[in-house]
Amino acid sequence: MLNSLSNSLGMTTDPDLKGLAPTFQTAISTILDTESQPIKDAQAAKDALAIRKGMYTDIKTSLDTLQASMKALISTDDTFLLKPTPKMTVTPGVTGATVLSATMGTSASYADYNITVNHLAKAQTRVSIPFISPEIALGKSGLIWLGGDGSTQTATVAPADPNVAAAGVSAVATGQRELGTGAYSVQIRDLNGVKQFRMVNADGQTVSVASTAGDNTFTTNWQSVSAASSTYNTGRGMTFDLNSNAAPGSTAVNYVAKGVSVSINATDTMRTIVNAINAASQPEGREMKASIIGNQLVFAAASTGLNHTMIYTDGTSNGGLGFTNTDLQAAADADLTVNGLHLTRSSNNNLTDVADGVTLSLAADSENKSALLSVAADNAKSAGGVQNFVKNFNATFKYLTDKMASTSKVDPTTNKTTYTRGGLAGDDVFRTLRSKMLSTMSARADNAGSFKRLSDIGISFDKNLVMTVDNTKLQDALTNHASDLSALLDTVMGKFNTTLSSFTGGTGSLQRNLSSMDTQTKNFTQRMTSYQKTLDSRKKSLINEYLTMQSELANLGSQAQSYGFNIDQSY
Repeated sequence: MLNSLSNSLGMTTDPDLKGLAPTFQTAISTILDTESQPIKDAQAAKDALAIRKGMYTDIKTSLDTLQASMKALISTDDTFLLKPTPKMTVTPGVTGATVLSATMGTSASYADYNITVNHLAKAQTRVSIPFISPEIALGKSGLIWLGGDGSTQTATVAPADPNVAAAGVSAVATGQRELGTGAYSVQIRDLNGVKQFRMVNADGQTVSVASTAGDNTFTTNWQSVSAASSTYNTGRGMTFDLNSNAAPGSTAVNYVAKGVSVSINATDTMRTIVNAINAASQPEGREMKASIIGNQLVFAAASTGLNHTMIYTDGTSNGGLGFTNTDLQAAADADLTVNGLHLTRSSNNNLTDVADGVTLSLAADSENKSALLSVAADNAKSAGGVQNFVKNFNATFKYLTDKMASTSKVDPTTNKTTYTRGGLAGDDVFRTLRSKMLSTMSARADNAGSFKRLSDIGISFDKNLVMTVDNTKLQDALTNHASDLSALLDTVMGKFNTTLSSFTGGTGSLQRNLSSMDTQTKNFTQRMTSYQKTLDSRKKSLINEYLTMQSELANLGSQAQSYGFNIDQSY
């Protein structure tokens, strides 16, 4: 009967209070609301702390970003950006032509190169007489020697040189290719009192030779000269006697390769001969490739240039493979004129010794055409570093200004003015920081250079205290007064870095404050949890107390009605 009486009066949404009369529900809710004030206070404090932590996090992020962009302007910092980088342009002399392409290293010299390509390098090719079909056996047998004649193998020093007393020949090490016939040089240098040597081919490329470490490896690196004069074996067919007292210099050594043989049988076709030639491990630099075009064998040097003409001996029967000494295409070096200087190179591509620090490749359309190659200083990256600092400075300065300001708003209905204080209003620490930001960037900075203020290089403040950049002044300073610019920025940014460092990073005051806020937030949460447990216990006690009271009143009949109970008349 009590449940039916209670339900007829309308219950609260709190399920814990189900079964209690509205009067009692209200009483309990009022008591609990009053006693929950410590939780509300703690939550309000926690919310306010979260807002402040958000501002401190924003400021730390902003200052960390600002400091990083500022350090990039200090010459002693690893992230220093104010270093001109080479910028390369290629301007063909004929519209629509390519002439050449180029890539550039960071060490490229600033210069202009007027390049004329007189003719391109070409690879030697020869063609045989026609045969009936690539599939028919040619009925020829014997040996074809590639890169040599199979009998002659010599190495000579010419002219005589004290660094290399003599040169000789040896077997080629397993897994290596023989050196190709040609001119080589043994170069000697003195590196901090240690004599070293290496071998270079006629194209100026370092040759891979046996390591003096005796570990069966090969290297293109400089190697130490033995303390005692000895014979050095390249492992690639050549030996030479190195003088332990060799002086820095270069010794010419001419080498004639023995070559490698390809065995031809009477049952071989044009195709099997081509495949055998192309599979052979030919002497380096004198490689040739075979192909079939129009039922004719074609031999072509694998590389362009006079240093890479084909050397082969056709020892097959029945008149051989039908080659003559007439070239289908004669070998030729690339012929260039660079700023009036005549140069020849064996290749058209990857020319690293024409323009300093630049790798050139000649285009197919370049013969009898010219192009201007310019390598100049590019300050775009440096100017970008300054602009990035200015952007970050303005963002940080505006954030501090906005958060420390008080704003007003007029109610149009009442004409009353309401003032709202910024989240950092009255915070002397950030007011001082903002002031130092202005004063440091505006003050005179004595240094060894000619610039004494940032305004001298185009960095100043407008009437709204926004930092701006005069690009004309900045570019002039970067291009013509780099050392003076660096001296000024080292001084100004060095001082500013000291100011920011007390706030930034993992040990700065902002991080310490954020860590403290995390601790306070945790304490508020723990306090609220404790308060809630006490309140929950209090709630249970009140419910039991009022349930007992309600039960007693229900038994009092008419007296219970005065407390809002609807007593069933049939009761």
